[in-house]
Parts: sequence; C-alpha cells; structure tokens
Amino acid sequence: MTYSLIARRQVAGDTSTTHFANQGGWEGLGAMGWDIFVRSLEGVCLQDRVHMSTTRVSIVLGSPTNVIFLRSVAVALDGGASTASTVQLFRILYSGLGPSIFTLVEGPFNYLEFTRDTVFAVNDALGMQPLNVVHARSVWLCSELKHVGRIEPSVFRFHPVQQVLASDIRADDYLPIENASRLKPGTYTTLYVDGFGQASVDTSAYYVPRLADAQNVPAIVARERIAELLTSSVSSSVDTTGRILIPLSGGLDSSMVTSLASRKRADIETFALGTGLSNEFPFARIVSDHLNTKHTEIDYSSPEIINGVHQAIYHNEIFDGLSAEIQSTLMCFYRSVGAKDARVITGYGSDLLFGGVLDQNDAMEDINARLWAQIYRTRWTGEFSPFGAAAFGLDVQHPFWRPSVIGFAASLAPQLKLSERDVKIALRECAEELDLLPASIVWRKKIGIHEGSSVNTIFADHVRANVRDYTSKTAYCYEKYKSYMNGQATPPDCPA
Repeated sequence: MTYSLIARRQVAGDTSTTHFANQGGWEGLGAMGWDIFVRSLEGVCLQDRVHMSTTRVSIVLGSPTNVIFLRSVAVALDGGASTASTVQLFRILYSGLGPSIFTLVEGPFNYLEFTRDTVFAVNDALGMQPLNVVHARSVWLCSELKHVGRIEPSVFRFHPVQQVLASDIRADDYLPIENASRLKPGTYTTLYVDGFGQASVDTSAYYVPRLADAQNVPAIVARERIAELLTSSVSSSVDTTGRILIPLSGGLDSSMVTSLASRKRADIETFALGTGLSNEFPFARIVSDHLNTKHTEIDYSSPEIINGVHQAIYHNEIFDGLSAEIQSTLMCFYRSVGAKDARVITGYGSDLLFGGVLDQNDAMEDINARLWAQIYRTRWTGEFSPFGAAAFGLDVQHPFWRPSVIGFAASLAPQLKLSERDVKIALRECAEELDLLPASIVWRKKIGIHEGSSVNTIFADHVRANVRDYTSKTAYCYEKYKSYMNGQATPPDCPA
C-alpha cells in the first residue's frame, strides 16, 4: 500500500522538502514543476502505484478493495487492462469513462494526476483516505498535515478552542485550521497554480451521500442481503498472501468478521485487548475456541492507553475526544503487532449501521436520521484514516465500512435495528441464521469498544473529567493536535 503523499510547487533553491523526506523513508518523484514525495508500506512495488510520462505523473494511494471488479470493467475499454498496474488501471477507467467511474471504487483511495500547471485529485466517497490543501509560503497538497508542519513549523493558523468546542455539527470537509482545507469526500478536484504561484481550487462531486427512505423489505430478505454483502466484503479483505490479524472483543461485530474470515482462511490470528481495569477476554476466548483461531490476550497499562490516545491524535490527525478515545486501543494494538506483510481487519463501524448505539428510549421515526448523522460524522473525524496502522507497517481494512454495505444498512427499516428484545436485530438474526457463532455471542449485550476495557475511564482520569465529559476530552485532544500538527512535538516513541 502506498499511503501518503506530500507535494508542492517547486521553489527555486528551497531544499527543505528533500531534507525532510530523507529522514522518513519517502521516495521523491520531482516532475512537472512539482516536488512530489510518496511513502509506502515496506515491500510495496511503487511501479504498481506510480506512473510517470512526459506529460503527467499518475499516483494511486490507499487500499482500493475491488480491483478485480474494476479490471473487468476496464478491459472492455482497453485489452491491456487485464495486466495493467493499479495506477494504469485507474488511468484507463478515468480517461475512458470520466470521473463518475470512481463511484464504483470500494475502499480508501486517492487518485492523482500531476501536470505542469494543475493537479487532478480524487477523494474516496467515505473520506477514509484524506487529502489536504495548505496555503503557506507555497501551496501544499498532502495526505497528512503534520508533515507540512514539520517542514514549516508553526505554519498553521488554528481556530480558537471555544469555536471548536461550540458545536459537533460540522461539514464532512471540516478542519479547525484557517489556512488549510480538506478535499471533500466523494469529489474530484483540480488545483490550478498560476504563473505567480497563486492557487485556485475547482471541486465537483461524483458521489453525494444521502439518507434514503426506509426500506420496508421483509426481514428474511434483509438478512440474505446482509449476509451477501458482508461475505463479499470480508472475502475481499482476506484476499492477501500476508497474515490476517483481527482485534477480537467477543462482541457481535468483530466476532462476525472473524467467523466469515475463518471460512476463507484457516490461519486467522485473533487478539483480545484489555487493560488492568477490565477486559472482555472470556467472550473473545469463546469465539476463538469456537473458530479455532490462533489467539492472544494483551493487557495494556493506563500509560500505554494514554500514549495510544496521543498516537491517534498524531497519526490519524484526530482532535475529537470520543474518536481519539475509541482509537487508542487500536493504536496500542498496532504498536504491539506491527509486522511486515500483515493486514488488520476490524468490525469497526457496524454499530452506526445496524443500531448498536441505540437504546429503548429512541423513537422509531428518528432512528435512521440519528444513525445517519453518526455515519456522516466519521467523514471528518479521521477515525477511519489508515495512517496509524501504516506507521507500524500494517494495512487496515474495515469490512463493514464499504459504500455498498453502508448504502444498504443505513436505510434499513428501523424495526430491523431496534426491538423490545435488543439492538442490531437484523445483524444478530443474520449471524444466527448463518450459524456463524454461539448464541451467547450472537445475543450478548452490546458494550462499546472503549467501555469493555475501561479506556473511557482511563482517559477521563487522565484529563480529570467525568467519564462522559467529551467536551473536556476534546479540549485536551485539540491542544495536543495543535502542537503535533505544527511540528512542535511528537508522542513518545513515535515512528517518523
């Protein structure tokens, strides 16, 4: 996976980007009047992701998950698509069918084309693989803001903390920085630079997310469709020669992913994550024994969890307290198992699709709108960004978080998400019908990822706040975020 990019218009005599890139394993592609640097996981063939010609430099970042399907489309346009590199495949599709073709791409990705005076850039539909434009001494295009901050310390002009804390309702391209902007998910953007070095941005949408009217399909049809979508999504996630590592809480979501993955691979490795305060080890052990996975239990100390919060802020560029808290255990996990040629697969995101965050006080007519707001929120939080995993040499995939799964699940009838019996009814019944898991796991009471191991309590104690005081937690994260993005600090023992 080629996962990060820094690019700026070349400035005569300025070698700051070259000096920086030499410190962090970046590969330079200076061309077309641009300083371009990309970074990949160890062992990745750059020729598959980068193509240079006399007129353009084309780059694919991220982890598109349905490349086989895309080849089947592209081969009708160009017979060479069957053996083309990934970046050439994207070029064939775009040049032949236009930007609407990106609607069909699943998984986190960016596609970029650099020419002499412009950059054409595409963001994935869910905002998982972000791109940012920064206006500083020169114009930057980057995957990660912190690297610009390291080259130009104190470059960013941040919004006041009270403005950031005033509301949690934000556009999906929101950044709390005056002189930086995030490219909107589901868009294609052309960045123009004129002869004086001034930049303008022209953005159009190829995908506009909307909440559809509730589908009143029979429960049996809904379960069949859920099974079909998840089976396909997990199958594509495990389609790799490397190791498959799954953080397994013993809750429904991670357990379903593990079960479906085990039907495709016999060498799945599972990991139960806890702290000195609490864990869900007994439930994870039930699943690992049932599926015969190679299983490991890991206990993290409170200081390790707080370092995980800092790693989430730094790597995934999260300033939101809840998102950093939830990601902290995963960051600890990435550090624990960081390995070459390994992929992490999670059950993350399922609660927002199937109603795991609901309770019996929620009115049926409000359920889908409430969940849709939570789904939309992830587009700016950074919680699905790949950088934390990549920093420790890992590719990460979230089978629930694919446009096809989200599109179907978000508009399911509310009664398939919440009933008098429980939340996530359709998903539980699907797991039961497919005989994926023991009944004790299928109908286990929902516990949040940050609650089962008391990460929420550890973080609250650290910031001296109530466990549900996410205003204080966000204020803490935002202060760290500002210092990390502006190149003033890094978390302890942080990979470059």
